[in-house]
Amino acid sequence: MLYPEELIEEIRTQNNIIDVVAEYVHLTKKGSSHFGLCPFHNEKSPSFSVSEDKQMYYCFGCGAGGNVYTFVMEYENYNFVEAIKALADRAHIQLPEMEYSEAQKKELSFKQRLLDANKEAARYYYYQMMNDPKKKAIQYLEKRGIDEMNRKKFGLGYANFFRDDTYKYLKSKGYTDQELFEAGLTAKEKTKKEAYYDRFFDRLMFPIFDVHNRVIGFGGRVLGDSNPKYLNTGETKLFDKSRNLYGMNIARMTRNKKLIIVEGYMDVIALHQAGFTTAVASLGTAFTTGHASLIRRYAEEVVIAYDTDDAGINATLRAIPILKKAGISVRVLSVEGAKDPDEYIELFGAQGFLDLIERAEPSFMFEIRQLEKSHNLKDPEGRTNFDYALAKKILTLENEIERENYLDAVVDKYNIKRSAMESLLGKIGKNIGITSQPKDQNDGTTSRDSKDVIMRAQKNMLTLITSHQKVYNAIKELITPEAFSDNTYRKMAQMVMEAYEKDETIEPASLIQQFDTIEEQNMIANVFNNNMPIEHAGQFEKMIRENIQIIKRQHIEQLSKQVNDPKQLQEMINMKRQLDSLNISLD
Repeated sequence: MLYPEELIEEIRTQNNIIDVVAEYVHLTKKGSSHFGLCPFHNEKSPSFSVSEDKQMYYCFGCGAGGNVYTFVMEYENYNFVEAIKALADRAHIQLPEMEYSEAQKKELSFKQRLLDANKEAARYYYYQMMNDPKKKAIQYLEKRGIDEMNRKKFGLGYANFFRDDTYKYLKSKGYTDQELFEAGLTAKEKTKKEAYYDRFFDRLMFPIFDVHNRVIGFGGRVLGDSNPKYLNTGETKLFDKSRNLYGMNIARMTRNKKLIIVEGYMDVIALHQAGFTTAVASLGTAFTTGHASLIRRYAEEVVIAYDTDDAGINATLRAIPILKKAGISVRVLSVEGAKDPDEYIELFGAQGFLDLIERAEPSFMFEIRQLEKSHNLKDPEGRTNFDYALAKKILTLENEIERENYLDAVVDKYNIKRSAMESLLGKIGKNIGITSQPKDQNDGTTSRDSKDVIMRAQKNMLTLITSHQKVYNAIKELITPEAFSDNTYRKMAQMVMEAYEKDETIEPASLIQQFDTIEEQNMIANVFNNNMPIEHAGQFEKMIRENIQIIKRQHIEQLSKQVNDPKQLQEMINMKRQLDSLNISLD
């Protein structure tokens, strides 16, 4: 930790969450809480709640929640240290000077020099574009329909024909050969020792910004006859193409939870100019888990709008599982009648593209449609092979409801008897080890309780414990933190139980602060805002008992997988049996 815990807590308490949030969101007091429109997803009716007593916020619509640090980090896209500095400044609290080693100081200084060099290069490329006598870049952009406002918005420029022009300019500004080379702005001459030349020349220049609007690299499109057509900055201390997306610095500011992914720079700019300001593009590379992680910070749904050629289709098929694994809903847009979104907008206008987005199909149906192309459905053998492939694809869906819905969709679309497909699913599922019982993908245990049920039981139990100390007193001999299979809930259970044992008060905002990631803080906020209506004492005790049974049953099953001793296994079987007769009394 860079700053003492006491100082972090002091800064938090000096920033009333109502006052901070009110600087961004119009709040109306209702009862003990304040409500407003959630800044993290689009909504028409306020579901965003801020509690002064708990010093936390929670959206009942999208699940975003946390304390004042979480809010500033999510809204401003700050890291934790940046949030500390912003809130300390707001509360007029002087932060101590952070101590860095000489090596750390040197590294930070060098990275800043690279950022400054890239920023200066971007300015120079823009100057060159505006003052090029032949107006090569401007003529190209005008031909593609890119107006002046969007040229400025994306900082477009021109690297002129001379191969050392930018190098000489940046050298005159005091940057060293090493800094320019490490920034990816120059390349080394092979024939001359210690000689450098511009990496980009006679190219339309696209500055690449990170989410903090810092220039970290460039893409260049050739305007002459040289190759390759597009050239990007190589990997540097600033630029990792597998973790950055072109246009994300602008798209994230829309606060729209749906992003459009396209292939290239011009597609992004054309879409933004047409009003689709959530468009982003990967930077001349295959879609990666790093891209998905970045998107997950800002969006819940993605529409993939890659080109319609084979390369675009294959890129879409590779991106879908990566996005879905990150928990992002995926739809696929088929750019019918054009090779890419840029051309489609040129031919059919912004409204035409909007209609296309509305018709974007679920990623699963897109995958099935591509699967269909590889089988001859008019041939009996081809149709049989397709049905088998279709069944295997359905079995990849982990959620039972989703699996049922898509089963309905495919039997209807392909005129298959549902009973025949169900029989095939059962046969294939048995052969590949998928049983009728849900399987927890994290630990490989099989339970009569689904993963969703287990997670809900853990959340409910924590809500009951934190809301009522008498619940903890009644169950502390029955359940321990180790019984919580989810790491975040286990950590919370440990903290809450330790606090009760020390006779300490449970402070939601302070407890949230003990978790590092936004996702974890959202989960903890959800616990404190978990609505569990209770009508009478009998229902209360029944609710506690059922949740404990689910949690302990899963915990015993996990432990049984690690035990080989028959005597211990028998003890665990007895423990599971005893759960059925578990009695809870709050008297």
